[in-house]
Amino acid sequence: MPPLALTAGVLGLVGALPTLFLAVVAVALGGLSADAGPDPWTYLLLAAPLVQVLGAAWLLARRSWLLLVLAVVPVAVLAGAVVWAATGTEDAGNAGLPLLLLVAPVLAAVLAATPRVRRWVAGRPRRTR
Repeated sequence: MPPLALTAGVLGLVGALPTLFLAVVAVALGGLSADAGPDPWTYLLLAAPLVQVLGAAWLLARRSWLLLVLAVVPVAVLAGAVVWAATGTEDAGNAGLPLLLLVAPVLAAVLAATPRVRRWVAGRPRRTR
């Protein structure tokens, strides 16, 4: 296993933790307006970190590098929503701080998209009949 693939897989797993924490908190608190109970859309937030964990697992299992690269898209959308919600408050503070959610997933995607990792995944032995 190339060190880049191992690093990308580990960063993919570690990078899913903050997003998973935010998604669980959003579900537990009921979304942005929790007066009538949890909003049904908040359960969709759990999909972003789960897709990222699945992509990292598939990369480490030598199945696919593309899923980990594409898993950055929902994480980026979730981070954008967090930045948008943070800047909409009076005590916004530093709006760039939530962008740290993107550091590990984007780095994992960049490492997974390197030619060496793609060749390693493409060179896996195929199942015979």
